[in-house]
Amino acid sequence: MWRRFLCILLIISLIPLSGCWSRKELNDLALVMALGIDLVPEGYAVTVQVMNPGESGNQKGGASGGMPVVTYQAMGRTVPDALQRMLSVTPRILYLAHIRVLVIGEALARSGVSDALDFISRDHQLRTDFFLLVAKDSKASKILEIITPFEHIPANSLYSSILASHKKWAATGKVTLQQFITELERGGSNPVMSGVQLNGDLQDGGSVNNVDSIRPKTLVQHAGIAVFKKDKLVGWLGESVSKTVNYVLDEVDSTVSNAPSPGGGLAGFILTGSDSTLDVRINAQGKPEFTVKLNMQANLTTIQGRLDMNNPASIEDLQKSIEQRFDLRLTQNIREVQQKYGTDIFGFGEALHRKYPRLWRTYREHWDDSFRTAKVNVRSNVVIQRIGSVIQPMKREMEEK
Repeated sequence: MWRRFLCILLIISLIPLSGCWSRKELNDLALVMALGIDLVPEGYAVTVQVMNPGESGNQKGGASGGMPVVTYQAMGRTVPDALQRMLSVTPRILYLAHIRVLVIGEALARSGVSDALDFISRDHQLRTDFFLLVAKDSKASKILEIITPFEHIPANSLYSSILASHKKWAATGKVTLQQFITELERGGSNPVMSGVQLNGDLQDGGSVNNVDSIRPKTLVQHAGIAVFKKDKLVGWLGESVSKTVNYVLDEVDSTVSNAPSPGGGLAGFILTGSDSTLDVRINAQGKPEFTVKLNMQANLTTIQGRLDMNNPASIEDLQKSIEQRFDLRLTQNIREVQQKYGTDIFGFGEALHRKYPRLWRTYREHWDDSFRTAKVNVRSNVVIQRIGSVIQPMKREMEEK
């Protein structure tokens, strides 16, 4: 009796263990490394960059001479519709979990990306750690057709260059799907994306001959930050303004810059750390005023002039010069975004909402208009930590001998 009961109990306990019912064999999958979406009259043109596993170990092709990646394109009224139509030409089922970058054509970005991103955010197969890019003055499909040096998979090259550029240059964005959607749905701020563009000819860049020479014929380069109002692209920021956006958003790890030296000429420095805070207060007229506070550490890299570095006061004068340059440049750049685009990509409205929630109710519906005229101050504090392995500038040393 007990033996029969144990057998029944064992059979019942096996029911929840359904095994690998949802398994996917690797040989049946096509690993999509990059996804591109363009706007066409039929709806969307979707381009996928798929890893060719048999040839991915050699940039110039494996034993059969094939390319490490293959691109496919299909059109559909929706993004999933186009992906399904693509199965008529792909030999395997598309697997989207390994996407590194999602590139959006400029025409689609200007018409609005929310419908296209709805599928991307809804599909359980897609992770949210890939980066979003806008193809400046181009289609996404063209960006994904370029063969790149160093990395066998062009999508990996784009992904790595975003990380390196954002960490050491500060003029590019590092925006994931989750960050973009969060800014899109949050009141008092608008999202940004990083931009890429072609430098060279598409026909040369799509061939393996692109990496045959020391200098590649065509490269994919970063193109600053794309400014959005809600889900629509409204413009592009240059290098200086893009850096300002990252300073205010506290997204700067390290970058290089220069400032006028008190002794004449220029002083170059590398920022080794930057922290920003945003403060808001209500002025005597009852209107909000914002103050961006920056605390930065810097190391000198060059001094083109005759500044006497043996005098401790010179370091203080140089720090003040750098601070004044930051205050002036950031204030001008923020003003440019206010007047030219009228879209709060800095999150000033969000700061106002957090500190004065009742007052925010009066600004919520027309914040974009109020943002254009809001007063913003910048207060920076710079500490020079290292001056390099020599003390006096070379020009001063030569004159003293």
